[in-house]
Amino acid sequence: MPIIRVSLLEGWTMEQKAQVAQELTESLVSVLGEVSRPYIYAVVDEMQAGAVAFGGNVITDEMNREALATSALQHQKVVNTRRTEEAYAALASGDRQLIGQYWDDDVTWSVPGRHPLAGVKKGIGELLSFRAAQERLTGGTLRAERERPLVDGATVVVRLREAAVRGTGRSLAVDALHILEWADGRIVSGREAFAGTAAAENDAFWS
Repeated sequence: MPIIRVSLLEGWTMEQKAQVAQELTESLVSVLGEVSRPYIYAVVDEMQAGAVAFGGNVITDEMNREALATSALQHQKVVNTRRTEEAYAALASGDRQLIGQYWDDDVTWSVPGRHPLAGVKKGIGELLSFRAAQERLTGGTLRAERERPLVDGATVVVRLREAAVRGTGRSLAVDALHILEWADGRIVSGREAFAGTAAAENDAFWS
């Protein structure tokens, strides 16, 4: 039975420690094969600051707190699938403080087409107003099913299926793309894109 054991200084959350255990397991599976998964035992130990020294230098509580703060800041700047999903959730919450953790205050959002909602939205305020207008016009029926984001450096491409209905009897069901650009841990620009007939269908629905 393969046993993986790693020791961390105290202060990490249960979620972070669970992620470490899961990632270690996946790494070993990639070497030994899927057949090994049921037998892998991953343990994450926690050590107290003050009881650990490197080269005779004791790690103090203050040093540990600084390391945790630096790690948290670096983690916020990493563009990945999880952070992208968190960014969408923050935007949907309407909480300006939470949104500001993922979306730049001066973010631009480009909406293609010839309908009244099309154009470039500048700043969090205009982006939220655009989303509110969509909700109002569709009576809250607008839904977007997102696929797993594709991350390429600071660029993230999200494919989604948008569906909604309006009181006029019009309905929407189109495939779309969101192309997001990140800088310093936040989204600084985004644009929507449609292929084929989806662009015309989207125009007709919002006009």
